[in-house]
Amino acid sequence: MIIIEAVLNNPVTGNRSRDVFEIEWYETTKTIIRRPTLSGMEIVIRKHNRVPLADGDILWMDDERYIELVIKPCECIVFTPKTLREMGIICFEIGNKHIPIYIDEEDSISVAYESPLYMQLQRAGYAPRIEERKLLQTHMLRAHGHGNNNANNY
Repeated sequence: MIIIEAVLNNPVTGNRSRDVFEIEWYETTKTIIRRPTLSGMEIVIRKHNRVPLADGDILWMDDERYIELVIKPCECIVFTPKTLREMGIICFEIGNKHIPIYIDEEDSISVAYESPLYMQLQRAGYAPRIEERKLLQTHMLRAHGHGNNNANNY
C-alpha cells in the first residue's frame, strides 16, 4: 500500500509506465480516499489541505512507473443559454438547489444528472441534453452565500 499525502509538483514522468487512480467528480475535495489503481496497486490519499484534487495530478512516482489521478466522466445535464439573462436565471435556479454548477469554455452549463432537474429544465424550455462529461473543479462556478454573518448590519 502506498500512502500519498501530497500531489507531486511538476514531475517529469519521462518513459515511466502510467498507472491510473480513478475518482468520481464529487470526491475531489475528500481528505481520505482508499482504493486500488487500475493495475491493482492499493493507494491511500490523505490530504492535509483543502486544495481539491485535479484531473491529471501525478500522485506518486518511482524509477519505473507513476500514478496519475483521473476524474471519471459522468452523466450530466448540459445546456447552452442563449442570453446572459438566461444564464443568470438558470444558474440562480440550480444554485438554490445547492447543486454544483460547471461552466466550460463554450459557455455550456453542466450539472450532474438528476431526473427532477432535467424535467424542470425541459418544462422551462431550455433544451437540456444528457452527455457524458468530466466535471472539473476548474470549471466549477463559485458563488458566495446570501447569508450575512454580521448581525450588526441590520
